[in-house]
Amino acid sequence: MSPADIIPSNNSNDKSKSTVTIDNNYENERQPLLPTTSINNNGINNRNVQSEVIGLLLMAICAFAFASMTLFVKLSGSSFPSFEIVFARSLIQTVLGLLACFYMGINPLGNRPIRPWLVFRGVIGGLALALNFYAVTHLPLADATVIMYLNPIFTTILAALVLSEPFYLFEGICVISSFTGALLVVKPEFMFGVLANNDVPSLEHDGQAKGERGFAVLVALAGAFLSAVAYCTIRKVGNAAHFLVLTIYFGVVGILISIPPLLTFQTFVQPKEWSEYCMLFMTGITAFIGQCLLSKGLQLAPAGPASMIRMLEVVLAFFFGIVIFQEYPDWLSILGSVIIVGTTTVLASRKWKSVNEARRRIMRR
Repeated sequence: MSPADIIPSNNSNDKSKSTVTIDNNYENERQPLLPTTSINNNGINNRNVQSEVIGLLLMAICAFAFASMTLFVKLSGSSFPSFEIVFARSLIQTVLGLLACFYMGINPLGNRPIRPWLVFRGVIGGLALALNFYAVTHLPLADATVIMYLNPIFTTILAALVLSEPFYLFEGICVISSFTGALLVVKPEFMFGVLANNDVPSLEHDGQAKGERGFAVLVALAGAFLSAVAYCTIRKVGNAAHFLVLTIYFGVVGILISIPPLLTFQTFVQPKEWSEYCMLFMTGITAFIGQCLLSKGLQLAPAGPASMIRMLEVVLAFFFGIVIFQEYPDWLSILGSVIIVGTTTVLASRKWKSVNEARRRIMRR
């Protein structure tokens, strides 16, 4: 059965009335949950446009929230080790998630059959978070953000290998283009020679610092890959788990995996001033707000334009890096960033169009 079959009324004199039957297995937030009559198409289109505009606005605020979170992580990195920042964000995120679940009457443990997947997603997501935070605190803000935005490319590859999603020549070109952009951002010295890292003056004559930067780049790439694994896990779970449940598992596992390395490889630092407490607190607050806005925004706005709006986070990363940290990117970094952002945007747009075409074919049946 199609998502919404229109069944004409048996009364030939009342052609304006119709009964709408909704297939509950089809996810469409814009369709009514109860049968309706005398549907005004103009009214529905207006409501759809309004919902999409609101959704895109939420996605823009979401991008600002995540960019602000990255900013607070970068600021906290001058005072606290990376795993302590992970612990603080995970703790605040878990507390807020539990409060929201209790308020909305949602079981924070989720459905029993999918709990192993939720734990797996939490582990992978927690590891990706730790790696990304390390990269943010050891790389220029814009570079770290752009490298982490390779995760849609890794997601496309993994989804084709694991979830049997289509992978055509176009996707292959996008993958190659994105990794080319990443090379321009990273600028490995064996390829670019003296041009490598000339946008980071402190690395020009410091071999140890260059080695640390190279390691941070590898960490950022690993974080992007694990983020892609986490996204594929979410696709596997589907709508069987509320986003707040995913947030709680993410937070709890983040707490657990951050404690051993914090006590073993790093040293816990007690905040001394209110500003330090504020930075750690805002890291968790902005992350939770971003997660909520992301979930609601994707419900209201089409996936393609929503993904484009999310790219605002990269622009904000460049802005924060220049204005606050005096991190001035060179033309190679800017070119690489444009290639990565453009490629992921085109890939998301193509995905969105293919989904819409599939829906139209279903509704014509």
